[in-house]
Amino acid sequence: MVGGVTTVLPFVITRGSYADVLADMQRAVAAESLVDMAFHAIIIRESQIAEIQRMAGEFGVRAFKTFMAYKGREISPSGIQGMGDAEIFSVFQEVAKIPGGVAIVHCENMELIELHQKPLIAANRQDTAAWSDGRPVFGELEAIRSMVAFAEAAGVQLLIPHMGIGIGSEMLRQKASGRGRVATETCPHYLAFDKDTDRGVMGKVNPPLRSAAHADALWERLTDGTVDVMGSDHCPFTKAVKGSDLWTARAGITGGSAMILPVLLTGGVNRQRLTIERLVELTSTNAARLFGLYPKKGALEVGSDADLVIVDVDRQVKVDLPTLHSVVDFTPYEGYVARGWAATTIAGGQVVYDGGEVVAERARGRYLGRGGQPSW
Repeated sequence: MVGGVTTVLPFVITRGSYADVLADMQRAVAAESLVDMAFHAIIIRESQIAEIQRMAGEFGVRAFKTFMAYKGREISPSGIQGMGDAEIFSVFQEVAKIPGGVAIVHCENMELIELHQKPLIAANRQDTAAWSDGRPVFGELEAIRSMVAFAEAAGVQLLIPHMGIGIGSEMLRQKASGRGRVATETCPHYLAFDKDTDRGVMGKVNPPLRSAAHADALWERLTDGTVDVMGSDHCPFTKAVKGSDLWTARAGITGGSAMILPVLLTGGVNRQRLTIERLVELTSTNAARLFGLYPKKGALEVGSDADLVIVDVDRQVKVDLPTLHSVVDFTPYEGYVARGWAATTIAGGQVVYDGGEVVAERARGRYLGRGGQPSW
């Protein structure tokens, strides 16, 4: 709701069987959410690959994520664990069988990361740039190219999520056609921040923040068709959960979901780097098409859900924690001066956020399972 968000597509994870938890997760949406949701399931072990068809058929899950990184000492406390090429390709093969299925891969070469991190860890570097330098640009690009080739071989719709590389990612522009189609997502922190302004663990995210040159080029990738959709990669960590040591703290930017629209308005529309029409495509229409939710979502037509945001393009807001209405107790966005803000958010015809406050009185969210074919 904050930031004009009317639909959320969160990643869900379990170490065991999804058949044991998805029904409860769906019921929780109806019981507690103020906005509609659809799930992306994270696949972390081979036994879960065998569940993909059941997840699609019984629970309406259409998007499945795997990780190339998060191996060895980097296995996440939340259970995220990287997979090998054979397992990832097996996921692609299963997702390709699902009408409207989308395979999502976190693209980073873990072997190159381990090589580049060793001297930085030995030097006990704790700055944001160290985290980025330990996960080199060419390693991320190499991983992306590999997954594009896998998608072509499997004939699956691929989404490259949370990409912060502006220079070198242009090769993804010619990706929409062919046997394996590829879409690309970025997030507001890759546009608003760079690695050379030290934020310590607050700036630790995977893939990492890149240089200012990459951030500037990424704005161009928003307009030239390289980037298709905006995500948040929102991680609602507290300081205690995040940790304080760069090399052991959890990776993730806090406060991201509310900042998609303000960052695009501030750095894009109000600097004439982005049209309002392109902003709507990146934040709404393209995602609805990609995930089979269009035209119920992402459109203003008869029969569409009445999901709207009224934007004040000139309103100036200095971001602080209360502004974000989140459980987080720190964020790199604190102090960010936005020009442009969501004045009112309407979800399903109901005003849920207005005048800087959450005004919805009860849960009204729906689980959006069994979406239609992508119109991508």
